[in-house]
Parts: sequence; structure tokens; C-alpha cells
Amino acid sequence: MESSEVNEPMKTKNRGFWFSAFLILMLTANLVTGIAYLGNPDAITQLIPAMTNTIVTLMGIVAIINFVLAILIWNWKKIGIYGIYVSMALAFCMNIYIGLGFFGSLMGLIGGVIIYFATKNRWEHFS
Repeated sequence: MESSEVNEPMKTKNRGFWFSAFLILMLTANLVTGIAYLGNPDAITQLIPAMTNTIVTLMGIVAIINFVLAILIWNWKKIGIYGIYVSMALAFCMNIYIGLGFFGSLMGLIGGVIIYFATKNRWEHFS
């Protein structure tokens, strides 16, 4: 053990209530969305005619990937955070494509903003 390790107190990983609650919401919402989109894409395309079955399937896959990324964030992995940012950028582009509009598509980026502020003071805990 190095002398610097002896002098510094061990920092505990504290996710906090709100960050934990947000991750649980991400886990639940993305799993349900992924199953719904992949399980019945025709129902989604009837509700939103601008979406093709291909787009619905792609969004379902992204939702399942987001579920996995939320698990990685829960387990203090930086790759989960980076992945969420990439996923949100992809979702923003898909929302623009289906006609949600710029400002409507921006609303989809709120999760990424929450992740940023929830993790910026805990960054040292992520590997």
C-alpha cells in the first residue's frame, strides 16, 4: 500500500436517493418501451404514421440498449454514461426524422442532462 493511500480516507460510493430513483425509472421505462416497440411495432405505426416498422424496431433496440446502459451506470461504469450520451443523440436524430420537431426532440435530451448533473460530482467512483 502506498503512503498516499494511507493518508486519504476511503470515499464511499453514494448514489443518493434521486439518482437511484432516476436509474430505476430508466430501467423500467426502457424495458417496457423496448418490449412494446419490439413486440408490436404495428400498433406504434398506427399511432404515429410517420414511423415505419423499421424505425419502431430501431427505437425498440435503442430502448433495450438504454436498459443495459442504465445497468452499467448503476454498476459505476463510465461506458454506460458515454453510451447514454450516444443513444440520446441518436434518439434526437430519430425524433427529428419522424417529425417531432426541434424543440420536441430536445425534450428527449433531458435524461442525458440529468445523467450529466447526477454523475459529475461522483465521477471518481466510475471505472
